[in-house]
Amino acid sequence: MRGTLIGSVVAILSLSFGGELSFPENWQTMKEVEKGVILRGNPLYGIVPGFHKTYMNETAYRHFREHFAAFKKGSAPPQFPEGAEIVFVNFKDKEGKTPRVILVMKKTGDPKDEGGWKWEGFLMPAKKRIVKNPAKDCANCHYRGQKDWDGIFLPHAK
Repeated sequence: MRGTLIGSVVAILSLSFGGELSFPENWQTMKEVEKGVILRGNPLYGIVPGFHKTYMNETAYRHFREHFAAFKKGSAPPQFPEGAEIVFVNFKDKEGKTPRVILVMKKTGDPKDEGGWKWEGFLMPAKKRIVKNPAKDCANCHYRGQKDWDGIFLPHAK
């Protein structure tokens, strides 16, 4: 019994302090910045096909609004500030009522994190973590190691 209790406490602490992102319970109250449909031919179709929405917390949203026009013109936007959080929700339905997958990026600024970001994905409705290797599963598309590249915008997002 004691071993089970200690194991449970260690597991909870590793989730709380081990560097993983927690599920974004407040994603529906964040600012919606984009919605669309990922069709065949898009590199994301095999992962998150169909209808999606992208949300940002207030920190990310202010930065996004200020710098997105420059990105659309082809220049790299300045780095997002620490605390910026972006949530991408892929839905099972066309109405956006039943989430299938929720992907999260949070800017930490910590050089130990790939590109200064933490990355996580959750399979719904169980909220099962699906990112095993952030550098391979997420950052290989978002963050390419280029100078001044912050990893948010993907080339096909233009």
